[in-house]
Amino acid sequence: MSHLKTLILACSPATIWGILFVMATPIFQEISPIYFATIRYLPSAMVVFIVLYVVEGRAAFKLDKMSFYAFLLGAFSMTGFNVLVWMGVNLSSGVMGAVINPIMPLFAIIVSFILFRQKFNTLTFVIILIAFVGVFIAASEGNLAFLTEGNPLGVLLIIIGCIMATFSGVLAPKFKDYSVLRFTAITSIGGITFFILFAYVETMLGYANFPTWQNIVNIKWELLYTVVLAGTFPMLLWFRALKIIGAVNVMLLNNLIPVVAIIGSILMGYGVTNFEIIGATFVISAMALHYFNVKRTTHAI
Repeated sequence: MSHLKTLILACSPATIWGILFVMATPIFQEISPIYFATIRYLPSAMVVFIVLYVVEGRAAFKLDKMSFYAFLLGAFSMTGFNVLVWMGVNLSSGVMGAVINPIMPLFAIIVSFILFRQKFNTLTFVIILIAFVGVFIAASEGNLAFLTEGNPLGVLLIIIGCIMATFSGVLAPKFKDYSVLRFTAITSIGGITFFILFAYVETMLGYANFPTWQNIVNIKWELLYTVVLAGTFPMLLWFRALKIIGAVNVMLLNNLIPVVAIIGSILMGYGVTNFEIIGATFVISAMALHYFNVKRTTHAI
């Protein structure tokens, strides 16, 4: 695959998810995050399974030990990000979640070193720092008061959720005998199974309400985008990119999410501050440096 095609492939999930972040506010005014995650992934996962059957046939549905591991990996990583992170955001603040998320490449480096003794060059750490500074500036808008908002448990949940999410990125390339389509299907089922379980528990405990038909109608266009484009489709692209350039490189490109969100906010008529523009400039600079760093150290991109 050419350098440009690989770059587009790796950046596409961040673009899709960045637009979704712009839509998050009206969505969460109508339904809880756990029901949103279930609605987001369940229909598209069913489509992936149908496509998997058409493309690979019954052989793709034969279960083995790796299938079980892929199921657990999906349950672990998707639940971590879609449940714990949002729980942490509710206890602390959205800004805190936005600031911690860019540290995921660093988490990936730590996990990769612990599991596989994989090492990275110094420039990679510099790029992570530049991207983090950019997102920090954009998210905080120069106001450090968010550091004292909420309670420490919320921050801890966000960190744990992000660490859990990095495992799917680090371990995905190890499923070499699985096609991206098959791996996405199995991990999606793992995540959705636990989404439904958490939704049931939260509803029974009174922390979440089952969405009404009016709730769905009020955000029909946002949900249409979510189901059609922002479900398992970007996961397919993400896992494909992981196999080509690795977890840390892909997660660094995910720092484009706030940049896309800012651009989306401009197009939708929302105000954008100078801090957001400065932060986006830092992130874009880091991504450009990252591109040349990967191109210099590998021939994958």
